[in-house]
Amino acid sequence: MKAAQVSPKLIDKYGLSGPRYTSYPSALHFADDFHESLFLQDLKDQQAPISVYIHLPFCRTMCWFCGCNKIITRKQDKADRYLDYLAKEMLLWRSQLTDVKVGQIHFGGGTPNFLNPKQIDRLNALLRCYLPLTPDVEISVELSPDVLTEDQVWAFARLGAKRASIGIQDTSPVVQEAVNRPQPMECNLNAVKWLREAGFKSINVDLIYGLPHQNRDSFKQTIEDVLTLSPDRFALFNYAHVPWFKPTQKVFASDVFPNPMDKIEIFQDSRAALEAAGYTFIGLDHFAKHDDELAKAWNNGKLKRDFQGYSVTEAQAILGIGLSSVSQSPNAYRQNIKELDEYEAALDAGHLPFAKGIALTEDDGIRRTVINRLMCQLKLDFVALSKELNIDFDDYFATSLADMQALVTDGFVEFTDSGLAVTELGRLFLRNIAMQFDAYRDRQVGRCSQTL
Repeated sequence: MKAAQVSPKLIDKYGLSGPRYTSYPSALHFADDFHESLFLQDLKDQQAPISVYIHLPFCRTMCWFCGCNKIITRKQDKADRYLDYLAKEMLLWRSQLTDVKVGQIHFGGGTPNFLNPKQIDRLNALLRCYLPLTPDVEISVELSPDVLTEDQVWAFARLGAKRASIGIQDTSPVVQEAVNRPQPMECNLNAVKWLREAGFKSINVDLIYGLPHQNRDSFKQTIEDVLTLSPDRFALFNYAHVPWFKPTQKVFASDVFPNPMDKIEIFQDSRAALEAAGYTFIGLDHFAKHDDELAKAWNNGKLKRDFQGYSVTEAQAILGIGLSSVSQSPNAYRQNIKELDEYEAALDAGHLPFAKGIALTEDDGIRRTVINRLMCQLKLDFVALSKELNIDFDDYFATSLADMQALVTDGFVEFTDSGLAVTELGRLFLRNIAMQFDAYRDRQVGRCSQTL
């Protein structure tokens, strides 16, 4: 498909800060006066299996671009101690999960493969002991190929993992040096080889555009390199430069980044190459082979989005376990403590390590549904949403629809007989479009990453 043309004027006008909308409201609005009992009741009310996210925060080195909550160390015994505390937290949750089953588990980081095979086997034992897993529980893990070993892959296979997401980011040695992430292509080739041999059925590759010293030619080479791996999925993330939130990003000089126009061209080039190679462009920033279930869900209008990103299934509740992990339910979000010593102290005192959260108002729930629908289907059916949400859509969102006229004029959306649809040009500005339905948008200016 021919790339949409973007003018510098549009970039200047819409290069704003805004959420990625993996949650609504965003984590900026979580507060420490949240009553955790609401989330606990939501959890107990679940009839369908829930999803569990487990945060493994350790990394051996600091990647300067990273926005995750991590702990930099080379002391392997720190992971042993952390597993002790994960066990304590799981034990506390077990009393809350008496009538709930766990159907999905995802390990994120940090670097989950900081754990050695023996520690991964211990983690496996903890899961089987403390969490009420369904017989067909689906387990996925994020892996860093630069420090991955074949023995670790087989340990995660023993744990039951069948899906893996590997962080490559960029294959250019110049970019890798700039972000302190040396990762020869041989590491990526070995990772995919080992995962396939161990029976993993789906491999996703994470790339980031907008990093220091990237340009169109260098990133074209990155795409060519990674296509040789034939991953099932790609996630092509826009680098989030938030030095006020992640001070390590201050190491970058301001003149080393590609400008917004260059970034859009990098993304457009990448999209063209991936589509030519047989991948479907999904939502905001994902790509999947045409026969992948994510692509099928996109084509069938059944794609879902939650705190973990795009998904083919929608867990009504996601339970976060571990340092800084986020949980979500139909009526609330909650987040664990971010500092390791405070996390341990809470568990030593016999308390769940809760830090903050937010209870969704009726308006929050309505807007979350609308924004998710937009991010997953690129269109809104006003009549169907009116019935589903028990509102008059045109009246409820009168201000949003009036503001949307500017986006119509700029070619991002079109009003249709049933509602509105995002154009090809508008897909590049999807976060900006979603912001029109965000009641918190004026309180987020300057606190989020740039949309472009």
